[in-house]
Amino acid sequence: MMKIRNKNLNLKLALCAVLVGGAGCSTYNTGSGIDSNGNFNDRIQRHVYAGLGVGASRLEPDTSEVPTANVDDRVEPGGQLTVGMDLSRQVAVELHTADLGSAGISPTGRINYHLTGVSALLYAGKNRHRFKRTGLTGYGRIGAGFLDNSTVGDVNFVQDNQTHLLLGAGVEYMTRLGLGLRAEGIAFDEDVQYAQLGLVYRTGKRQRNRPVEIVQAPEPAPVVIAPPVPAVVVAPKPVDTCSDVVGVLNGVEFHTDSDELTHEAQGVLNGVARRLSECTSVPVRISAHTDSRGADEYNYALSERRADSVVRFLSDYGIDPERLDAQAFGETSPIDTNDTKEGRKRNRRVELVPVVQ
Repeated sequence: MMKIRNKNLNLKLALCAVLVGGAGCSTYNTGSGIDSNGNFNDRIQRHVYAGLGVGASRLEPDTSEVPTANVDDRVEPGGQLTVGMDLSRQVAVELHTADLGSAGISPTGRINYHLTGVSALLYAGKNRHRFKRTGLTGYGRIGAGFLDNSTVGDVNFVQDNQTHLLLGAGVEYMTRLGLGLRAEGIAFDEDVQYAQLGLVYRTGKRQRNRPVEIVQAPEPAPVVIAPPVPAVVVAPKPVDTCSDVVGVLNGVEFHTDSDELTHEAQGVLNGVARRLSECTSVPVRISAHTDSRGADEYNYALSERRADSVVRFLSDYGIDPERLDAQAFGETSPIDTNDTKEGRKRNRRVELVPVVQ
């Protein structure tokens, strides 16, 4: 009697439950943009996403117990559907189902492979913390799958185990629109390997600040005292209660080649926002500068993103966005030499300047 076996590993579902349960205990940003300390945190939020992939599978059922049977058709087209959720910058969980084709068994017959599973994805790379993981990241996959085999033709097939361990790795590139590309390889068990290219879409939307025109508040009109004592009394010039926060904002720095504020910078900007909230009529300009390392166009774009990052922080704190104007200078306005490390650090700065019309 012909008996062809698959080579699944006998894995208990408890392993997957531990993996997914552990991932669910990770911390994540709730999407408000404000962490528990009241600081702005432009990082990955909890997103639901969906994916569709197509690729090729290699199927290797075990025919060692049947000398007259051989696998004569191993490589088949396949496809996979995925629904997942980001839990933290390191971890996402996914449910997926895949149709990986069928292995041809000589002389006449085929074994179909359909798999359903659950995985934890472990992300790596500097972009994993960004909103919707914008940019290029890598990830590893570990989880458990449920194999459903069926036969076509005269094949006496024995399935050793229905559950199995799955492992994989891939890279993912996400755009600001939430649409991204994936390339990955997955080993579902000892006799199933699958490689695919796929599309991923992450849901959710973050409101962006709209550029607005800033209108300077009018100066107080002079007060004239009527006769019999002809005199003109001019109201005193209002005290500038924001004078202690104008100029270079010491401590407002960013991660290298990024518009992400450091933790120290967020603390400094919290204090700036409190002072700005006490002088509600004063519009200000946020200007960002870089050192001279790198191309002129790159430095200008970097300073533009950094100025916008500070404006977003202050707006999320509660400062009226109509009072804020972002301006980029790149490397065009140094205040020190770019030939030393200390000089370049001084040139990489953010300044707050009152708007005067």
